[in-house]
Amino acid sequence: MRAHVTPFTTALRFVLAAHQRNRLALVLALVFTPGWLFLTRACSYHATLHFQVFPAGGYIGADNNQSSQVSSVMNSVTVITGFMAFLETLKSGPLERRLVLAGYPRRHLMAARAAALLVIAALLALYATALIHLSFTQRQAGGTALALFAANTAFGGLGIMLGSLLRGELEGFFVVIMTSIIDNGLQNPGLNPPADQPWLPFMPLYGPSQAAYAAAFTQAWPGGFAARGLVWFALTSAVGTLAFWLRTRSYHRPRPLSPPSPPERPLGGPPCGHATVAPHGTAR
Repeated sequence: MRAHVTPFTTALRFVLAAHQRNRLALVLALVFTPGWLFLTRACSYHATLHFQVFPAGGYIGADNNQSSQVSSVMNSVTVITGFMAFLETLKSGPLERRLVLAGYPRRHLMAARAAALLVIAALLALYATALIHLSFTQRQAGGTALALFAANTAFGGLGIMLGSLLRGELEGFFVVIMTSIIDNGLQNPGLNPPADQPWLPFMPLYGPSQAAYAAAFTQAWPGGFAARGLVWFALTSAVGTLAFWLRTRSYHRPRPLSPPSPPERPLGGPPCGHATVAPHGTAR
């Protein structure tokens, strides 16, 4: 048991340390998220908006200003999570390939990356839920946190997949940011109140967004819809793991060689390195 725990905990410690060194992500979380929430609250108009929330069983009525705050916060934290996962996966790739060549188990490296992502997704979800709660009272704060956690894991898995497939930072950042903007825009009830397009449920944030609106404005428990974000996390992480597995090769460490045996003595002769003495004292 300890042989499996030690490599995993070591890898997890190094992955979390790599995330802690990402100062830009910390600044975005502490400044960008509350700033975007404040701007949304200050600029969005107040009006009762009727939109489709499937966990609640149909259309609900909610303030457009408050629903826009939920959408903007979700957009912010998903970008940050995807950005952190992509950057850590991309930068640690060469080191991890060398570790695998040296015999480090690949499964522990990928499991540590996924576990670190879950920790980050949970912390950002709790932080974002607290910010929303400071702005207005939610019906189910725990459900909102669960929905934001699922959204973060979906985009974190996307970051792992992109970090395993792409070679440059710019294209990865562009894909993460544009995917979050487009997906959040389609899920925003102010832009798309029906939310009944047949292809919309296949988007990463469909389930988490529906769950967040249901938790913020109704008493319907949104756990089933929030789980769709975890499905996206599992699929994208599996693709990233497969790409890492195919690009690395694991070598088992060779067994240590046994020490060489001493040379055999010839039959009937003296040991090697020793001289014999002739009868009259002369060496031969």
